[in-house]
Amino acid sequence: MRHALLLLFIMLSGCSGARLSSDEARKKITEIGSSGLIPESVEIRRVVSQNDTEVIAETTVALAFQFRRTNASTPWRVAAVRLGDRDWISLDELLAAINEGRRRETIAAMEKLAAGIANYRRSNGTIPVAADIVVLTDMLHPQYMSDLVRTDGWGHPIRYQVAGATYRMTSDGPDGVQGSSDDIVLPD
Repeated sequence: MRHALLLLFIMLSGCSGARLSSDEARKKITEIGSSGLIPESVEIRRVVSQNDTEVIAETTVALAFQFRRTNASTPWRVAAVRLGDRDWISLDELLAAINEGRRRETIAAMEKLAAGIANYRRSNGTIPVAADIVVLTDMLHPQYMSDLVRTDGWGHPIRYQVAGATYRMTSDGPDGVQGSSDDIVLPD
């Protein structure tokens, strides 16, 4: 696989004109995190939508994949990835970084839910009793919380359990398996 389609949200702050051009989008993408990507490794396929504060650009970024196997009889596995002309990044390191971002996203989502539950508790004198996250968010949104939050950073439903006057929220984490060591738990 030589190319991957990346959907990037590019904020207009720091851009010179009212509209974002393909050249300016390419320049901003190659500057991400001091990546040093060469402009030729980023193709702006199209600007999908644009308003005064946000742009969505569909791009193709050149990627290289390094494969390894233990010996000639074992299956190949992806060992590293290279963006454009940059250094190789271990796949394990890349996945760990992605999962860390998703973990932070999950904690933020659970904290939004906890704030909504606290608002509900202040108004009603008790926590909401709900069988699952959909029922809970139907009770909380939009009166007690503005953002509708139902899933964790990996797209799995956040679990909500009530025990008497307290609750517990959990995410199944990156493996998607309930009760494993990578679960994220937010108690009442």
